[in-house]
Order: sequence, then structure tokens, then C-alpha cells
Amino acid sequence: MSETPPRPFYSTYAWAFNLLIDRPVRKECATIAAWLVERGVRPGAVLLDAGCGTGRYAGEMARRGYVVHGIDASPDMIDVARRSVAGSPLPVTFEAGDFLAASDRRFDAILCRGVLNEFEEDCDRAAVFIAFARALRSGGVLIMDVRDWDASVERKTREPLFRKSVDTEHGRLEFSALTRVDPERHRLLITERHTLIADGSERSADAEFVMRCWTRQELDTALAANGFEPASYFGAYDPAIGVGATDRLVLVTSHRRAMTDDR
Repeated sequence: MSETPPRPFYSTYAWAFNLLIDRPVRKECATIAAWLVERGVRPGAVLLDAGCGTGRYAGEMARRGYVVHGIDASPDMIDVARRSVAGSPLPVTFEAGDFLAASDRRFDAILCRGVLNEFEEDCDRAAVFIAFARALRSGGVLIMDVRDWDASVERKTREPLFRKSVDTEHGRLEFSALTRVDPERHRLLITERHTLIADGSERSADAEFVMRCWTRQELDTALAANGFEPASYFGAYDPAIGVGATDRLVLVTSHRRAMTDDR
């Protein structure tokens, strides 16, 4: 994956990520846990949270009895994650690093939420699924989500600007993200700004970055090429929400079992 300057979202303002991106973590993890159990991965199994961010999902899955290892490229996000479980007996660990790097560890399941949209080059996108197949034990489960290209175009054409303001212990934080669509390469071109207002002064940090969306056909091809079974698709971490109802593709699949189990 090509080197780019870290987004303030993942570095300078990592401490505010959970405030700006509010998610129903407990509800979504209940669905994730149910999908895992349906496929034979029960509490006590070892789960990799690939691109774990601030560790919200890793911590909640650990509360549900899974042994979780979270890894993220941002040391600042990992610092937030570690602080969130400091002093807790939860079976969860965090590491700053590249989840595509070779590892001797094997996992019963992998959770990968949202991060694959930032893989722009074809070679990097292909490497993701090679790494997932390598890291999973035979029969292991992959649960992940990406932005759906067609639905993202529709939404971001209709709503190109996102704004949110929150009061924090450091002052008032204002965030905006403006998205332009690049139809030729299935990309979203995004300009972000964080502005922290405190003690009568303002400090802003700007970033420009690219997200390359995915199609179901691309996902199916990558999964099949790396030994995964046909995936079940949803529009959210809710089995009642179908594809097309949101701008996300959520998938659940298993890696095909070898003739001999490697557990």
C-alpha cells in the first residue's frame, strides 16, 4: 500500500474519533457474534480485528468471550484502544502494525471493518485477501464491510458534505468532509477539516485522501481466488437490512476446510 501522510482523523485527532463517528457497537457486535456462532466459531475462539482503530469492536467482542487481537496502522489509534481497556481483565491485545504483513499467527475468525476502501491499487487490494486466507485457520470465518460503489455514488452525489460538531474536554471540535466522485476509477476524493476551538482561538488541520469503493463482483472474484466460500451479503450489521439499503456491503464467508484440520 502506497505511503501517504496520516490523516488527522487517525493521528492528531485520534482521541476524538469515537465522538465524531458514533456507532451502535454493542448491537452490531451482537450480530457479529451470532454470525460467528452460526459458522461454528464460538466464544473462546481467537479473533483478529484487522484495522481495529480505537478498539471499540475488539473490546466488545472480548466482553462476549472471544480472545481478540487488534491491529491498526495508526499508533495513535492503538494508544486510544489500549487506554480503553487499561486495567481490564478482558482477553484483548492491541498492536500497531500492518495486518498484511506475514505472521505466524492463525485465527479462527477475522473482522475487518471499513478500512479496505483506503486500498487504492489493484495489487494492494489483491494482497488483502491473500493475507486473510493465510491468517485464517482452516474453516475460519471472515466478516468485513466496504463501501458499495453504486450506492456510494448515489449518496455522495446527493449528500457531498458531512459536518459534525462535538464538545470535548479539549474544546469545541468541528469536523467537515467534502466528497467528490471519480467515476472512472470508482473513487471518492475527500477533503477533511478538523477545527478545535478553545480559549478563544482556533486550530485547524486539513487532509485530502482517496477512497476506492468496491463492487460485489470484485469481492466475489477475490474471495473465490483465495479459497473462500460464496459470501452472504447484507447492507449493514443487521441481517434484516439487505444489499442496496445502505452504501455498505457487509459480507460473511468461511475459508474452505482443508483435507486435514490445522487446529
